Amino acid sequence: MAVFNRQNFKTLPNNKDDNNFTTCISYTKHTVFGKGIQLHQHNSIHSALPYLMLQLALAFIISKLIYFLLRPLKQPKFVCNILSGITLGRSVLGRSKAFEDIIFPAREMMVVNTLSIIGGIYFVFINAVKMDKDMILRTIKSTWNVSLTVQLVPLTISIIIARLVHDNLPRISKPTALFYISFISAETYFAVTADAISELNLLNSELGQLTISTAVLHEILGWLNNALSPLVRGGFAAKFIKSEISFLAFLIFTFFVLRPAIQWIIRTTPEREPVKKCYIVAILIGALIMAGVADIIGSNFMIGAAMMGLVIPAGPPLGSALVEKSEVVIRNFFLPFLFIRIGLLTDIFSIKDWKAFVSLGMILVAAYLGKGCGSLLSLIWFKTSTRNALLFGCFLNIKGIIELLVFLRWIIYKQIDVQTFSTLVLSNLVLTAIVTPLISIFYKPRKRLDRISKIDNCIRTLQSTLPNSELRILCGIHHEDNVNGIINLLRASNPTEMNPICAYAVHLIDLVGRALPVIVPYNTQKRRLVVNSTDRIMRAMTRYSKGSGAAVKVQPFKMISPYNTMHQSICKLVEDNLIPLVLLPFHENGEFQSRTACVQNFNKNVLSYEPCTVGIFVDRGLTYYHPSNICYNVAVFFLGGPDDREAMALVSRISSHPGMSITIFRIDLLENSVESENDRCLDDAVMKEFMVGNVGNTRVECHEMVANDSKQLMDAIKKEKDFELVIVGKRHTFSSTLEKEMKPWVEYEELGIIGDMLASADFAEGHMMSLLVIQSVESIKQGAKITAIMSFKGELKRLLFNSSNCDKDYRRLDYGVV
Repeated sequence: MAVFNRQNFKTLPNNKDDNNFTTCISYTKHTVFGKGIQLHQHNSIHSALPYLMLQLALAFIISKLIYFLLRPLKQPKFVCNILSGITLGRSVLGRSKAFEDIIFPAREMMVVNTLSIIGGIYFVFINAVKMDKDMILRTIKSTWNVSLTVQLVPLTISIIIARLVHDNLPRISKPTALFYISFISAETYFAVTADAISELNLLNSELGQLTISTAVLHEILGWLNNALSPLVRGGFAAKFIKSEISFLAFLIFTFFVLRPAIQWIIRTTPEREPVKKCYIVAILIGALIMAGVADIIGSNFMIGAAMMGLVIPAGPPLGSALVEKSEVVIRNFFLPFLFIRIGLLTDIFSIKDWKAFVSLGMILVAAYLGKGCGSLLSLIWFKTSTRNALLFGCFLNIKGIIELLVFLRWIIYKQIDVQTFSTLVLSNLVLTAIVTPLISIFYKPRKRLDRISKIDNCIRTLQSTLPNSELRILCGIHHEDNVNGIINLLRASNPTEMNPICAYAVHLIDLVGRALPVIVPYNTQKRRLVVNSTDRIMRAMTRYSKGSGAAVKVQPFKMISPYNTMHQSICKLVEDNLIPLVLLPFHENGEFQSRTACVQNFNKNVLSYEPCTVGIFVDRGLTYYHPSNICYNVAVFFLGGPDDREAMALVSRISSHPGMSITIFRIDLLENSVESENDRCLDDAVMKEFMVGNVGNTRVECHEMVANDSKQLMDAIKKEKDFELVIVGKRHTFSSTLEKEMKPWVEYEELGIIGDMLASADFAEGHMMSLLVIQSVESIKQGAKITAIMSFKGELKRLLFNSSNCDKDYRRLDYGVV
């Protein structure tokens, strides 16, 4: 015999004015598994499992249908899931007694209630695992003023309103409940905001990161509130003091027993090998045990799940393994039962005391508007615009699963009634349904990137970099195999003490097992017990820097971000450090096609939004030898245009390297009718400046090639294969005929037409050439700016070029016509 409390199901009420009911159910061995379908009986299903699958299927189908219908309105999945639960509840379909008895019979609801709590426990646990623990102290130091402002302002306003209208709220049983309602309304939860911002693809945005940082401090204050709530409720009575002592012992066990055990698991797991399944299962079971223990000692079960998650480091190997193996099951199996239960307990038609409804609504609205007022006060510290401050308030008002779990706990312990519960759920639903589309419509960081890339003052190119100044290069590295090629490419760029290179080496890591992106300088001096891939990459880059003397300086960074928004972090790093060149490795067709597609999409995003020159490096085994001999035979195919001119600026640096043999092929496509006179003049000026700078350099050859059409162009390029490195611009001033003919055959759009052909296996025919594809930043005023810079740098060279002595040296460059 099992006895449990059940709300909103028609059985004998204990009180006519109370919506809580007690139902007695007798469970037998056939309650779960049953005897099969009994066709001769009215209710042919006699086991919990078929009901469970039916309820899950209905919730899934209705949720996806609502999401499909509301997607044009930019509604998040949370809103759709809550609406699906309400649709199945007594507010819509559940008003039919026949539907309620068939789909949600009383005897089967204990399983749904249990799975809903398990779903909540695992949701809290997984999001605690994703939290970057090192970020907590950084967040408290940097954003504590804003975090406290946007919590204290709404909390104060809502408490004042609550004191004024508390006489109109007789349905709330305890006086302290009003304080907790105000506190929850003013709270911003880390798990909720990180999940919502991730769905909006705004993890790398400034407001998204500020919101998550604010939520971290709010989360800590919420944990302190839950830990001290027994003393707040009962004072210093003996049982409450015992509860606090038990909680202290619980913390000691967590951080001094569990944490060392987790660290031992990480240390004993070999790198690049998966964590043993027994450890994963033990940790997942441990989360349930920790939640149960926390509930037994008088605390909140969410505290226990959060404590278990906090002792597990975010990211690989353990954090990523837990997230990858469990998150899909949690989101698609356990959480739907939580939404079902919330929907079944939410009864819109139970709202009859309109005076209490309006009073409670005033408290909630005061808290929500108070967050907007608090965000406006953030102008004092962050000097941002009013628009961004209001959008920041919208971010802070996003609600989610954590609030639902709190409301569920209140109604289970009868601290609120069904009307209050329904009002709280509906307010969160309406608020999230309003603020999320506002964020999607009015906050466009991609448009900001577009504006940045077109602002003339922000343009940084190789041509605008002075010849005897430091060249800053951002080197993106996905894995250890990219390091050797990047280092060899830096060596080929001829770094010297007079022309140094500052390489910003950034290890690009996909965001797996974490809730928010991270971009931090890598500390090369810190001693580490466990050496990972980032350590080996940065050690190799540091050794190269030390071996080069003062010629190369390395600034190491670690960037953890989702690939679809990683370009935003790269763009911010470029802006902050005034970097003119970004080098990225070309994606490789490996075993994991999903990763290949992500890296390829990342490269395209960088090419689209970076306010500087971008180079895509296709490494085919570029090997560096001693500079006393010829290291590389370098070829440049110059067809004209801004990208080819940027490529020539890089080649100008390479040409002074004693170990480089360079061959320039200037190709004149006769059918090209698109190139403007201004572009033609700029192309000629770049070539003349390069030749003047290399007068007497026997390692440099220039050839002119004339092609009548695209076929002759491709044939001419295919003849030149005896090179280790080929540099080419991505875009050219091609005629529409060539683009129309060649574009359907382009496999990798990010390499351009010529680059795609040079990188293809058919073109190589066994001879593997490394390829560097250069794309210059686009701007309407770019041509005028480059002309002015070239005039400033090369006036003397142009004067020399017009002299008779220069004509003699010019012929030494073997500038022939093919």
